[in-house]
Amino acid sequence: MGMKEAFEAFFEEMDRNSLKKTGKLPRVPYKEGLVSKDLIQLETLEKGYAVWRPQLQKEKVSFEEIEKELGFTIHSQIKKYLNTYWFRKIEARVPNSAGRVIVGLDGILPGMDFANRISYCFDVEEFCPDCSGIGEYFLIGTFCKFDDFDGLLVLVNNNTSEVIAVDGSIKNSVKLADSIEDLLYNMKGIWSIDE
Repeated sequence: MGMKEAFEAFFEEMDRNSLKKTGKLPRVPYKEGLVSKDLIQLETLEKGYAVWRPQLQKEKVSFEEIEKELGFTIHSQIKKYLNTYWFRKIEARVPNSAGRVIVGLDGILPGMDFANRISYCFDVEEFCPDCSGIGEYFLIGTFCKFDDFDGLLVLVNNNTSEVIAVDGSIKNSVKLADSIEDLLYNMKGIWSIDE
């Protein structure tokens, strides 16, 4: 399985469960001027919500200059994650033996400034003081709920590609997946009928 297949597995799951639960494709709140039109199907706008659709990226970003500026190599999983699909924020349930987990992965939208986004997402010490060492962790989600505790961050280890949820302290973390591909492949649409 590759990153594209993992994304497609999740998007198919997300669509199927949304259609079963609501009779509609996944929708997001939309208000002209407050929300980017990227990936939004404006013709579906109804009661402040519109359908959004992921889009396969046609042009790939080169990471050479970004890595040179950062001073370290970015794990291939992170590069593939950033370079496969454009998507709005996605929320999903993640099967986990430690408890009920819901993750929110921040969107990757067309026209975004990759260099700034990557620099920001590697500078996680501000949010996670125990995540020492620039380049050690990469932020992919600013929301995660574990059982009844929310406010967790979703991070990827830049050395191993392991995905974890943390509460600002790496000492209190929950492993979500061995890689971003595994996480995407195992995520279940938030509207899952099988809750």
